[in-house]
Amino acid sequence: MIDIIRVKISDLYALVSASNYPQWELIPISRHRAVSYINNPRASASDTVLYLAYIDSKLVGYRTILPDEIYSNGEAIKVGWLSGNWVNPKLRRKGIATALFGAAYTDWEGKLLFTNYALESKAVYDKSSHFELASTLNGQRFYLRPCLAKILPPKGNVLKALKPVWFTLDFILSIFNPFPIIGKAIRTKEISIEYIAKPDEEVKELFTQSVAKTPTARTSRELDWIFNHPWLVSSPLGDRIGEKYFFSSSPRTFHQSLLKVYRQNELIGFMMLNNKDGFLSTPYVACKDNDAVIFAKILLKQALAMGCDRVTTYHSLLAKAMKGVFLFRVISIMQQRNFYATHETKGMINEGYTFNEGDGDCVFV
Repeated sequence: MIDIIRVKISDLYALVSASNYPQWELIPISRHRAVSYINNPRASASDTVLYLAYIDSKLVGYRTILPDEIYSNGEAIKVGWLSGNWVNPKLRRKGIATALFGAAYTDWEGKLLFTNYALESKAVYDKSSHFELASTLNGQRFYLRPCLAKILPPKGNVLKALKPVWFTLDFILSIFNPFPIIGKAIRTKEISIEYIAKPDEEVKELFTQSVAKTPTARTSRELDWIFNHPWLVSSPLGDRIGEKYFFSSSPRTFHQSLLKVYRQNELIGFMMLNNKDGFLSTPYVACKDNDAVIFAKILLKQALAMGCDRVTTYHSLLAKAMKGVFLFRVISIMQQRNFYATHETKGMINEGYTFNEGDGDCVFV
């Protein structure tokens, strides 16, 4: 028999701050992720955000939910994002994932969404027949430096065993890699950058304007929360809790950047960038359509200056502009980010509204 234990926001801190928590055989949520959940301005103390599945008093699976709101004709509606689902590999196809999902679906009255999913999790959602596609973002991924040793080992044990081969190939290919040199030749005439550690009032205003016509319509409160309570923490020597947690929590390096972009003395937009172990993403970008080429060049120069191996963006104009920069088209592949919502939730989304790249849990991971 599968027993489901529910953990509410009000109980979460006591759970992860208990002295014996690091000694658990498996960790269902990292401490800094839990603190972020607690400080989520759209969460309530009564929200159930963690579901634990037990068989014979042994933890065999868990699921987390990220509370959020969508706006339908100006009205805020409480929803939850399916964010993190794990089941013991030896006990899969035993109904554990279905039981966890069923508990969440009931508690959240069917108002659920998901994106950034693992194929195993999507199979559970598809089987439920509760979801439909809400929107799709078309993006692009650019490889700037050889990184076979990073991208291939996670795809299977055979590829993992060949990791020394991938390191060797990366080293050889890096000798002939022309893109760092090409990056130095990219010109951004009359453009200057200001780096800030936290969102200021100008960025908050631009952010609010840029996401106003998205289903979540996030505000400066959420932007402050994102920067003050990230889910990832740089852990170059490893992390004792991260080693027991099956989702990204403690990469070797993690850095958030906030760039204000000026033409002469006029602020023309901003970019929020996340760098996780050399993989750069663009959760939020605010710029006018005719400035997309400038922002594309800045993004490429920034990625190369930071030593990033690849950069991924789901900002369609930015992706198209990056492909137009000399030679960068040849090392790019198309990407799609799909957002799914339950039938109940999909009907509440304003017609023509599309989710932002940073929606769901994407801004954190």
